[in-house]
Amino acid sequence: MPRREQLGDRIRRLRRQRQLGLRQTAARIGISAAYLSRIETDRGQSPPAERVIRTLASVLADDFDQLMQLAGRVSTDVERYITADPGMAGFLRRARRFNLTADDLMRLLDRHQAHHANHAHHGRKAS
Repeated sequence: MPRREQLGDRIRRLRRQRQLGLRQTAARIGISAAYLSRIETDRGQSPPAERVIRTLASVLADDFDQLMQLAGRVSTDVERYITADPGMAGFLRRARRFNLTADDLMRLLDRHQAHHANHAHHGRKAS
Protein backbone atom coordinates (compact mmCIF):
# COMPACT_ATOMS: atom_id res chain seq x y z
CA MET A 1 0.00 0.00 0.00
CA PRO A 2 1.54 3.34 -1.00
CA ARG A 3 2.48 5.77 1.72
CA ARG A 4 0.03 8.65 2.18
CA GLU A 5 1.44 11.92 0.88
CA GLN A 6 2.80 14.07 3.70
CA LEU A 7 2.44 17.84 3.89
CA GLY A 8 6.10 18.45 3.04
CA ASP A 9 6.04 16.04 0.09
CA ARG A 10 3.00 17.76 -1.35
CA ILE A 11 4.41 21.26 -0.94
CA ARG A 12 7.72 20.28 -2.55
CA ARG A 13 5.94 18.48 -5.41
CA LEU A 14 3.65 21.44 -6.12
CA ARG A 15 6.47 23.97 -5.83
CA ARG A 16 8.57 22.02 -8.33
CA GLN A 17 5.60 21.50 -10.69
CA ARG A 18 5.13 25.26 -10.73
CA GLN A 19 8.88 25.68 -11.27
CA LEU A 20 9.29 27.83 -8.17
CA GLY A 21 12.60 27.93 -6.34
CA LEU A 22 12.83 27.36 -2.60
CA ARG A 23 14.04 30.91 -1.85
CA GLN A 24 11.54 32.48 -4.26
CA THR A 25 8.64 30.57 -2.71
CA ALA A 26 9.76 31.30 0.84
CA ALA A 27 10.01 35.03 0.05
CA ARG A 28 6.47 35.03 -1.41
CA ILE A 29 5.18 33.34 1.74
CA GLY A 30 7.12 35.56 4.10
CA ILE A 31 9.22 32.84 5.74
CA SER A 32 12.89 31.88 5.52
CA ALA A 33 14.12 29.39 2.94
CA ALA A 34 15.47 27.30 5.83
CA TYR A 35 12.01 27.12 7.41
CA LEU A 36 10.37 26.17 4.08
CA SER A 37 13.01 23.46 3.68
CA ARG A 38 12.16 22.12 7.16
CA ILE A 39 8.46 22.10 6.23
CA GLU A 40 9.18 20.24 2.99
CA THR A 41 11.30 17.62 4.73
CA ASP A 42 8.82 17.34 7.62
CA ARG A 43 11.55 18.23 10.11
CA GLY A 44 9.61 21.01 11.81
CA GLN A 45 8.91 20.81 15.53
CA SER A 46 5.22 21.43 14.85
CA PRO A 47 3.06 22.01 11.79
CA PRO A 48 3.24 25.46 10.19
CA ALA A 49 0.88 28.16 11.42
CA GLU A 50 -2.47 28.56 9.71
CA ARG A 51 -1.30 31.83 8.09
CA VAL A 52 1.69 30.05 6.52
CA ILE A 53 -0.50 27.20 5.25
CA ARG A 54 -3.07 29.65 3.86
CA THR A 55 -0.33 31.56 2.02
CA LEU A 56 1.25 28.32 0.76
CA ALA A 57 -2.15 27.26 -0.61
CA SER A 58 -2.46 30.58 -2.41
CA VAL A 59 1.09 30.64 -3.82
CA LEU A 60 0.93 26.98 -4.89
CA ALA A 61 -2.70 27.18 -6.10
CA ASP A 62 -3.66 24.30 -3.80
CA ASP A 63 -6.61 23.54 -1.54
CA PHE A 64 -6.19 25.19 1.87
CA ASP A 65 -8.37 22.63 3.70
CA GLN A 66 -6.40 19.70 2.27
CA LEU A 67 -3.11 21.28 3.32
CA MET A 68 -4.51 21.90 6.80
CA GLN A 69 -5.61 18.26 6.99
CA LEU A 70 -2.16 17.06 5.95
CA ALA A 71 -0.69 19.34 8.64
CA GLY A 72 -3.03 17.79 11.23
CA ARG A 73 -4.63 21.16 11.87
CA VAL A 74 -8.15 22.53 11.93
CA SER A 75 -8.66 26.08 10.71
CA THR A 76 -9.70 28.70 13.24
CA ASP A 77 -13.09 29.32 11.62
CA VAL A 78 -13.96 25.59 11.71
CA GLU A 79 -12.70 25.24 15.27
CA ARG A 80 -14.87 28.17 16.37
CA TYR A 81 -17.91 26.67 14.65
CA ILE A 82 -17.40 23.28 16.28
CA THR A 83 -16.73 24.62 19.76
CA ALA A 84 -19.62 27.12 19.64
CA ASP A 85 -22.21 24.34 19.40
CA PRO A 86 -22.08 21.73 22.21
CA GLY A 87 -23.94 19.23 20.00
CA MET A 88 -21.37 19.38 17.20
CA ALA A 89 -18.95 16.90 18.82
CA GLY A 90 -21.74 14.35 19.22
CA PHE A 91 -22.86 14.93 15.64
CA LEU A 92 -19.36 14.29 14.32
CA ARG A 93 -18.95 11.17 16.48
CA ARG A 94 -22.26 9.84 15.17
CA ALA A 95 -21.23 10.56 11.59
CA ARG A 96 -18.00 8.64 12.25
CA ARG A 97 -19.93 5.67 13.74
CA PHE A 98 -21.92 5.51 10.49
CA ASN A 99 -18.66 5.83 8.50
CA LEU A 100 -19.98 8.95 6.78
CA THR A 101 -17.38 10.84 4.80
CA ALA A 102 -17.36 14.57 4.18
CA ASP A 103 -18.70 13.84 0.68
CA ASP A 104 -21.59 11.82 2.20
CA LEU A 105 -22.45 14.69 4.54
CA MET A 106 -22.25 17.25 1.72
CA ARG A 107 -24.66 15.16 -0.38
CA LEU A 108 -27.08 14.98 2.57
CA LEU A 109 -26.90 18.76 2.97
CA ASP A 110 -27.42 19.27 -0.77
CA ARG A 111 -30.51 17.03 -0.67
CA HIS A 112 -31.80 18.88 2.38
CA GLN A 113 -31.27 22.25 0.68
CA ALA A 114 -32.96 21.07 -2.54
CA HIS A 115 -35.90 19.72 -0.53
CA HIS A 116 -36.36 23.06 1.26
CA ALA A 117 -35.93 25.05 -1.95
CA ASN A 118 -38.57 22.88 -3.62
CA HIS A 119 -41.00 23.41 -0.71
CA ALA A 120 -40.37 27.16 -0.68
CA HIS A 121 -40.97 27.32 -4.43
CA HIS A 122 -44.30 25.44 -4.17
CA GLY A 123 -45.35 27.54 -1.19
CA ARG A 124 -44.98 30.78 -3.18
CA LYS A 125 -46.95 29.39 -6.12
CA ALA A 126 -49.91 28.46 -3.95
CA SER A 127 -50.33 31.93 -2.46
